[in-house]
Amino acid sequence: MGNVLFGAGYFGAMALEEYGREKIDFFLDNNEYKEKQNVNGVPIRIFSKNIEHIRGKHIIVCVKAYPEIVNQLERNGITDYEIYHAVMMLSGYYSKDILIENPYEEGKERDLAEADWIRKNDGKLKKEFINQKVLQYVKQNHLFHHIEIETINRCNGICSFCPINSLADTREKKIMSEALFHKIINELADINYSGRIALFSNNEPLLDDRIIEFHKYAREKLPNARMHLFTNGTLLNKEKFIALTKILDELIIDNYQQDLKLISASRMVEEYASEHPEIKEKVTIVLRKPNEILTSRGGDAPNRTQVNIQKGIACVHPFQQMVIRPDGKVSLCCNDPLGKCTLGDVSKSRLLDIWNGNEYMKVRRLILGGRENLEHCKKCDVFSLD
Repeated sequence: MGNVLFGAGYFGAMALEEYGREKIDFFLDNNEYKEKQNVNGVPIRIFSKNIEHIRGKHIIVCVKAYPEIVNQLERNGITDYEIYHAVMMLSGYYSKDILIENPYEEGKERDLAEADWIRKNDGKLKKEFINQKVLQYVKQNHLFHHIEIETINRCNGICSFCPINSLADTREKKIMSEALFHKIINELADINYSGRIALFSNNEPLLDDRIIEFHKYAREKLPNARMHLFTNGTLLNKEKFIALTKILDELIIDNYQQDLKLISASRMVEEYASEHPEIKEKVTIVLRKPNEILTSRGGDAPNRTQVNIQKGIACVHPFQQMVIRPDGKVSLCCNDPLGKCTLGDVSKSRLLDIWNGNEYMKVRRLILGGRENLEHCKKCDVFSLD
């Protein structure tokens, strides 16, 4: 079985250098103008003309629009693929050309009743892909490439699907000390961390008045990391907005309004973008309904009454993600919103020691056999690959 790089562009050339020409059979691309060309001597073939020739080969997707390529592969029954790690590190969550994203547009099947949501998202079609990805992580044995640092464990939202909405949150209020925050960032700097970093997890980050200064410190220490922030925007003003866009790689404003109207902060951003269109490269306003059915979040979502998880489905999160609560405790993952599971304490131990420690190893070993092996995971219907 050979390897094929999908995407004969910047990331493809980077992957070729990393893997070595002897391990790559050829490039795939959708651009027919590239047919019969090559990258450093490795030929480029067009996907539509080579579907049967790539069955049995391992595809490494090397384009920023990787979700589209993954759909293309899966539609054609091709399941042996992975996303090139540099693409994952540098790609944004949303398109750079669209300021306002509406996930409820016709044909996107959003805002379903619970029974319909479960039928649409039962995980059966994703089981093979998720388990395959987990096995790849096991073989690679690499470092986390996504870290979330929650500096205050509070949210001012009232979303019905969220376990930590201001009406349902059962957590004791915690605020991370500046000393602990600096310790975490300094340890990441010591290992030249270049993955994703988010100074939030299950909270509204702008409730912490120090959040801009914390971002400045993290950016100074981690110049190669990709820094993003999700906020509901209710505490966002123009001054904070401009300050954040100077630091962040991506700012996502979840505009929660049941009728999908723009809140005042979003209108401010829209007006600013009309005069500074380049800001679209960093900012996306996502129209969201605060009352809808979403994932079960490990069984903690307040508006979910039933969960149907197929046995044997693993999860990628314990192999790629670290989530730190304000007191330094490390959660199972981002879908452990109430911090029911603790895998370590960064106030007492080094990040790397926790990541390679017994608790993480135990979780990874159990999740390989399926979510049913872990109490929190057996109720979780989050089926993601990144």
